[in-house]
Amino acid sequence: MSLSGVDFDALRSFVLVAEKQSFQKAALALGISPAALSRRVQRLEAALGARLLERSTRHLALSVAGRLFLPKAAQITADLAGAVEQLAKISRAEASQLTLACLPSMTHHLLPRIMRDFRTKFPEIHLRVNECGASAVVQAVRDGSAEFGFTFRVGPDSDLAFELIVTDPYCLALPPDHPLTRQREVKWRELKQQRLITAGQQSGNMRLLEQALRGVDWRPETAYEIDHLTTSVGMVTAGLGIAVLPRSSLPPAGSPAVETRPLVEPAVSRALGIYRRRGYKLPRIGQQLLMTVRRTAGVLARQTPTRLP
Repeated sequence: MSLSGVDFDALRSFVLVAEKQSFQKAALALGISPAALSRRVQRLEAALGARLLERSTRHLALSVAGRLFLPKAAQITADLAGAVEQLAKISRAEASQLTLACLPSMTHHLLPRIMRDFRTKFPEIHLRVNECGASAVVQAVRDGSAEFGFTFRVGPDSDLAFELIVTDPYCLALPPDHPLTRQREVKWRELKQQRLITAGQQSGNMRLLEQALRGVDWRPETAYEIDHLTTSVGMVTAGLGIAVLPRSSLPPAGSPAVETRPLVEPAVSRALGIYRRRGYKLPRIGQQLLMTVRRTAGVLARQTPTRLP
């Protein structure tokens, strides 16, 4: 016995002939000629080494082997058809949704702007946003759990491609009655005597600042240490201290609860952009999102606001 002739078409043809008790009706259901159908069944019988149908010009019936084989053949074809349909449903679902891993601070202004522009053109696409730290964003893209990762550049990576969206400067967030609000800008070393709300040492933002500010004596005794930069806005509003924040995580312009000032000597910024896997062919909808990101980057590059719009 050889299994080379046992394929889905042959099994399905045999099952339909057995169910309809007619080569003519089975051929019509399959959209092929009775002669082609007969050849399929003969090929299956040859591969199995057994006659499955007893047929003559006026009579068609299952043989003993055919009666034994029919339940198994019907189960195999049903299981395979079900598996194919399930995969098709998964493919359709994947084609209608995208998963984005993103820094929490980018969900304030930058990502919503991209999502708004994208949704205007593709309202039927479901976007899932997973907020996490910079390292987790990169890992989500690397392991395929997210198509795109929105974060700052964390270093070279041979598996991933990074595209810059916008340069995001660090600013100082203060309560409106803080003495430093009298200044148009604040030098980093002026923070030395202040109550500062900072992210922990393992934070990607803190590591970036430490590297950029080597040789600058700016770090005061930390008043509060937090996990996510966005938490510090509420603490500044409550008057608990001041905070160094990237511009993208600041409240909207004109917010009465928080004042902001540029930080200088030196000016420090982070490169915000999008990560994706190298060598991975994006689905059509993923390509459209990438085009939206690039358009947004072009708009932002032509703007020079004191904070992101």
